[in-house]
Amino acid sequence: MDGGSKALFDRQTGYWFRGIAIIMVILSHYAEWWEWFFSTVGKAEDFRLTLAKLGIYGVNIFFLFSGYGLTKAAEQKNIDGRFIWRRIQSVYLPYLLIVGIIQILSGGFGSFSDFIKFLYGNDYWFMVILFLFYIGFILIWAVLKNPHLRMLLFLLYTFAIIKALFDREMQSFWYVSNLAFVIGIIMGTYEKGCLKIPLPVKILLIPLLLSFVINYELYMDKSGMTPEQILNLQMLNTVLWTIQIACIAALIPWHGRILGILGKCSLYLYLLHTYIFMRCVNSLSCDMRLRILIAAIATVVTAILCEMLITFLIKSLSVRFKKEA
Repeated sequence: MDGGSKALFDRQTGYWFRGIAIIMVILSHYAEWWEWFFSTVGKAEDFRLTLAKLGIYGVNIFFLFSGYGLTKAAEQKNIDGRFIWRRIQSVYLPYLLIVGIIQILSGGFGSFSDFIKFLYGNDYWFMVILFLFYIGFILIWAVLKNPHLRMLLFLLYTFAIIKALFDREMQSFWYVSNLAFVIGIIMGTYEKGCLKIPLPVKILLIPLLLSFVINYELYMDKSGMTPEQILNLQMLNTVLWTIQIACIAALIPWHGRILGILGKCSLYLYLLHTYIFMRCVNSLSCDMRLRILIAAIATVVTAILCEMLITFLIKSLSVRFKKEA
């Protein structure tokens, strides 16, 4: 949007980019699964590897708009029980219902420890990180009122999460995208300043940042680097890619019915797509490409239906509780 706008991104733009992001994430998973069943060589393997790398870039987009949206919501309402309940309604309850049903269909919980892991999203790393961000955000914003101190403390909190995961030798996708969430919060906190950035600067930044991302993927040899150097380079790539996406999203409103629907259902798509492919479709005796197509269609249809049903149930229960109160 231009400098006269009141917000960097409207809600529909957020849905649109989330729609793009969930496509990138699912494509990256399908590309990884392809390797489990078939081998590829030459250009086919290069193409598969390219698709497999899309996931991290998609997660960066999710975290950017999640951090921004959370900050804007906190500005409009105080961090109180109602604010927390809305976050539970939008993220945690859908997770519990979808993954809980999947777990039951898969044989249930083998132990109390398995149930505890389910509660904090152990098998869905994205959910674990998102929960940590939400908890940290709520605690910091509830205690501190100064926006600069909030940002500083949340940045330190994020680096502490990254270091803890790195020291535990978790796979890199657990932490390389985490700074994108901070960037979203920064843009929400200092939105007025971001809106004053001249349009030519935003336009110029896009190809400059994109050139680094392309060079990072194609030409940077990380074989001689230490793990710490690789992590720093990955996080720099995350920051530049995320700022580039923010510039693109801020130029004009990005609206589209199909991508908007996918973005609105992105959490459901993320939670459902692995189960639908692995447990429901992959056993079919047909070509792998056809299985992927069937799984993709089934995932979209199921996610939309689940989003509609769970949203209806949550709203109905909320209305009932308000009446009883």
